[in-house]
Amino acid sequence: MKMWPFLLLLVTLLLSTAATLPSEALNVRGHLLKSKTFLSPAIFLRPGSVSNKIYFDVAFPKGHIALKSFDAEVVDEHGVPVPLHETYLHHWVVEPYYIPKGADAAETKLSKIIPRRNSGVCKTTLGQYYGLGSETRHTATWVPDPYGIEVGDPVAPPEGHEEKQWLLNVFQIDVAKCTVSLKYLDWLLTMAHDLGCLFVQIEYQVEKCSSEDRAKNDCVHVQVAKQILPRGGDIVFGVAHQHSGGIGASLHGEDGRLLCESVATYGEGREAGNEEGYIVGMSTCYPKPGTVTVSDGEALTVVSNYSSERQHTGVMGLFYILVAEHEQQSQL
Repeated sequence: MKMWPFLLLLVTLLLSTAATLPSEALNVRGHLLKSKTFLSPAIFLRPGSVSNKIYFDVAFPKGHIALKSFDAEVVDEHGVPVPLHETYLHHWVVEPYYIPKGADAAETKLSKIIPRRNSGVCKTTLGQYYGLGSETRHTATWVPDPYGIEVGDPVAPPEGHEEKQWLLNVFQIDVAKCTVSLKYLDWLLTMAHDLGCLFVQIEYQVEKCSSEDRAKNDCVHVQVAKQILPRGGDIVFGVAHQHSGGIGASLHGEDGRLLCESVATYGEGREAGNEEGYIVGMSTCYPKPGTVTVSDGEALTVVSNYSSERQHTGVMGLFYILVAEHEQQSQL
């Protein structure tokens, strides 16, 4: 029986310069950048079994803060990274949520919880603020200056509710421990963001290419989807999420212009972070503010490419973007 897997989470945030300066804090434009690392409870798995854990009111930094990054790592009981061929991390996601005022967070039923979704176009299906899969070790989540993702606004909860931070969902297959880390900032200023989520499909199937296509060396499956972006602005971050077999994905504007391309990196060895046959990273886009813009109501297209040398079942073709609305841009 395989046991003691954990999710290690590293959070980075910004906070007031009036706060006590921790050794891991950095100065970002006059504000303190603080990092915290957290370890999930142990997850017990039998060989070949699946774990889909949901943790509520996780002890991440709380209050009115601005997130700068959120990273994760799967480790064993000794803190040693666990390779994907031993413990496959399908995904981890985090998001704030609301509960009725005065309710005990530990005893609140799932039906009473209201997730605080991101501001994207697929809130009902992909509402997380952060989340990755097997690519987590080599995929950037940093929100570029002068932006941050706001959480903990005391005026935001629906009437009769209060915001709780955080909900953590970890989906692992025959796994070990996992660690999560984030960076954040005390909410001293106005920072604008619109977290957009565009998806091809939550999951779909890639059929093996035909003998004719194989003869033409054309074994690439292309899936295309369009979504309307209600509000425009500057794209300041973009990244795709795919499963094994994925080649990469691209995001295009209504006129066909390329907005962002995210390419898969595969491992070549056995060690954690370089596992052969697995996607171990996705490239990210960090356009200079003002150089890649989208308009209110613009139709965006996601193109997801997979190798069809063999069949792939239950693959994903997601695209995450951060859009800073023009009228709300401000400096840290």
